[in-house]
Amino acid sequence: MHAVQEPDVVLLPVRTATAPFADVEVGAMVAMLKTLAGPIRIQLLQALAFQELSVGELTERVSAHYAAVSQSLARLRAAGLVTVRRDGNRVLFRTTNPHLPSLLATVLHLAAHTTPPEPGNHGDQC
Repeated sequence: MHAVQEPDVVLLPVRTATAPFADVEVGAMVAMLKTLAGPIRIQLLQALAFQELSVGELTERVSAHYAAVSQSLARLRAAGLVTVRRDGNRVLFRTTNPHLPSLLATVLHLAAHTTPPEPGNHGDQC
């Protein structure tokens, strides 16, 4: 089993994107997007958006192997996106931020309304 690297936590002030992002803000956003980028992690966050669930329940919900769910939960927990609590013998996971369901809906909306480039046209070559 691989140890999950804990990201450097950077607490940033909440603001709009009207001014250019500072390097530390860009770094924090990239780290968060990398943490979110993964089908199991997205499914776990969706499942936990409005309820607490155990690893076993989550494994059934996302139809993944226990080890993959456990590893994904560890990564989300290290990033501060989920937390755990004990209820007797059960260990229950939940999201830590009420904005996660809105973020997932926004990303889905963006994905649904983005047209991929035509074959052979790769858009701007930056």
